[in-house]
Amino acid sequence: MSHKRTLAPLLAAVLVAAALGLGLAGNASAATWCGTPGSTDRLPQVAAGYSVHVVYAIPSDGVDRLAEWASRMQTDAETIDAWWRREDPTRAPRFDTYPFPCASQLDITLLRLSSSDGDTEPIDIRADRILAGLSSTGLSSSPYQKLVVYYDGADRQGSQKICGQGGRNFAFVYVNACTDVPTDDVVAHELIHALGAVPGAAPHQCPRPNSGHTCDTAADIMYWQADGQNLFAHLLDPGRDDYYGHSGAWFDVQDSPWLTHLDAQAQLSLTFAGQGTVTSDIPGVQCSAACTSQWDAGTQVTLKAAPATGQRFVSWNGGCTGAAACVVKVGEVGAVGAVFGPAVFGIKVSLRGKGRVRSTPSALNCPARCAVQVAAGISAVLSAQPAKGWRFSRWYGACRGTAARCLVPMKGDRSARAVFVRVTKTAKTILRS
Repeated sequence: MSHKRTLAPLLAAVLVAAALGLGLAGNASAATWCGTPGSTDRLPQVAAGYSVHVVYAIPSDGVDRLAEWASRMQTDAETIDAWWRREDPTRAPRFDTYPFPCASQLDITLLRLSSSDGDTEPIDIRADRILAGLSSTGLSSSPYQKLVVYYDGADRQGSQKICGQGGRNFAFVYVNACTDVPTDDVVAHELIHALGAVPGAAPHQCPRPNSGHTCDTAADIMYWQADGQNLFAHLLDPGRDDYYGHSGAWFDVQDSPWLTHLDAQAQLSLTFAGQGTVTSDIPGVQCSAACTSQWDAGTQVTLKAAPATGQRFVSWNGGCTGAAACVVKVGEVGAVGAVFGPAVFGIKVSLRGKGRVRSTPSALNCPARCAVQVAAGISAVLSAQPAKGWRFSRWYGACRGTAARCLVPMKGDRSARAVFVRVTKTAKTILRS
């Protein structure tokens, strides 16, 4: 389900916007985005956990204005972060940021839709057309992300403008629809929809057709009409009784995993032996060397290890043991180690005397001196087979003893020597009568 927020009568909006200067609030400043756009989500993301990913979408026949909009999108994210912290010092949206060489900033995906500008009209089908385009990026299928999509296409609505739509996992901002409303205000409103507001049980929820909004005060960011004022002129559930920080039994946006718990952070450190990569199910860990990530305390994370070429994963240590997936609760477990090792080891075999040494696996058939590669972590079996007129005497090296069959655990490179000796003929004694 999506919710639509309309613009209040245009004249009033223009007058209010002019009085406020249509800029950022006095306690926020314009930012400059210095990254490069991507075609999908990029890892690692700076803030570990469920995240809000930003997309700039244009129709197939639209003009790419990302160079203009990227810094405005970065500014919106920083403004929303500052506003949210003002409203609740313990929470803030976890925007998906990437460590660009210039700075850690929004990881912005550039999406050119297959639909033309005309194909996204009327407004009732626009969200579905954009969602269809998002499927090519893989973003719309992630259970760990909410999407804020700035759609830069022509707007052919009448005087009653719909500024954006939000619900489930998305927040759409129609940048050419409500040009008299600051985009940070629209993004905040639609993002809160995507986070689950306004629940049906909220006491001040508007009646149809404006359900999903509040109707008690226009100061609430979730009021059903946009008034053109700056984000900082609005409040986050000012009565704390509808959708945020309330004491009721219905859903509370303050509990959303897409909000960073500023008052409860914990670190997860990874160490490495050998070569490989460790990733997490919830985005946040993407490491091939020692690293540390910051999480909301109590987050349950599953770590998976992938060996580099020529390596194998041996085991975990620290907060996990064994070689299966590692499940940790951050804060209760602070450090995990991943141990990788060579994927294969070699066995060198030499013989003295006449015979052969065979092996399983690898089908070694050695008549004199040879070597073979065997998968690490298993045990190779060497079998000594004497030639006619010879017998097996004993092993030296990785194999010891006089048994013809030898078990060699492949925990490193190994060498073994098989010794064969001639069979001694016993002279027959002839008794004469």
